[in-house]
Amino acid sequence: MTKNPEDEVMETFGTTSDPLETYNEDMKSIDADWYDRFLEKRVPKKGIADSFAKKYEEAFALWTEFMARAYPDREPTLASHHHVEKWIEGMTERMNGDSARARVNRVAEVYEWMQEDNRFPHPKEYDPYQLAKKNNKGPLKSTAPREFPQLNLDDVREQVHGIKHVGERAVTVFGMKTGARPGEIANLRLEDIHITNVDVLNHFDGCEGQDHGQMGSHDQLNERPNAVFIDTKKNRPGNLDENLPGNKRKNPTVIPLDDETRRVLIDWLLIRPDNGSPYVFLTQKGGQMKPSSLQYVWRKNWWPEYEVTNDGEMRSITPHYARHWFSSWFRLQARMPEPWVQYMRGDVQSSEIDNTRDAFHRYIHMYYEQIEDEYRDEVFSLGL
Repeated sequence: MTKNPEDEVMETFGTTSDPLETYNEDMKSIDADWYDRFLEKRVPKKGIADSFAKKYEEAFALWTEFMARAYPDREPTLASHHHVEKWIEGMTERMNGDSARARVNRVAEVYEWMQEDNRFPHPKEYDPYQLAKKNNKGPLKSTAPREFPQLNLDDVREQVHGIKHVGERAVTVFGMKTGARPGEIANLRLEDIHITNVDVLNHFDGCEGQDHGQMGSHDQLNERPNAVFIDTKKNRPGNLDENLPGNKRKNPTVIPLDDETRRVLIDWLLIRPDNGSPYVFLTQKGGQMKPSSLQYVWRKNWWPEYEVTNDGEMRSITPHYARHWFSSWFRLQARMPEPWVQYMRGDVQSSEIDNTRDAFHRYIHMYYEQIEDEYRDEVFSLGL
């Protein structure tokens, strides 16, 4: 029987299509339920409704029962993407793509948790769940876009006021006031953000022990105090080895920072782990924040009040709600011209904009000068 070329490559270079198999027997010998352990360690503790944990418990039960039935000799936390694909195949015969994808995502969070902890053998360069989802985009395709719950400004203020953790409040307010995507927030560096506060600027000076330049030193922030620069996908491609997505922004953007955003950022930066990391927002362990970390923050602080527990027309509030709120406010409440909103979202596309530094300078200069005063006058207040 003729071998396929992929198998020949594997034999030639000594690689494997199942890199987790080698850890299987040792992992099975450890007496621990890692899914219960994940719930204990990572499910928010803030008076969370039973429905939150039950969604995870249901997904974990479906997954472990499938593995016990189909692959009884395999430790479920060390499954390959082939195992996950078989699970997806079975689920999509019984439920819609949205429901199946939600269950895969919950089980995938356990794998991501293990990837983040160096005590586990789970390699950062291999994620069976992401690979399986990529290979099954059709069956997992959303049946129809669902809307977020309708909140007014008082509702939003109430939720934000309830966030007591300084870093969690800062990253939430920043997302809502800038419309930045979770990946863009994760990739934000200290050079990308300028705040007129002497203590903060002097501390993050890019000197010895700091893996970054002077805070606010990006050339797009020159003569633009109290502003943030959000770069494009080309310049911030992410880090696949660390399972970090790149920016999705089509064009670079400078957005003003109002007084509220400055205050919450200063509060955070003055207590931020002093480990030399170049990133503005860090996890509690001092690592670069991932979109999954931001998801945890929003679930902790917005659920169960704004968790949707059925498969109806609404969807739960997640970090993406910040971008939705931002866009809706400036379009519908502030009545800002659509090209300006598109600029702030990073959506503007033009054949006149090429990828040269000079072109980006001209593009940002043109739009930022137009929107700065309007933004500062019309941005919503959270009463902080």
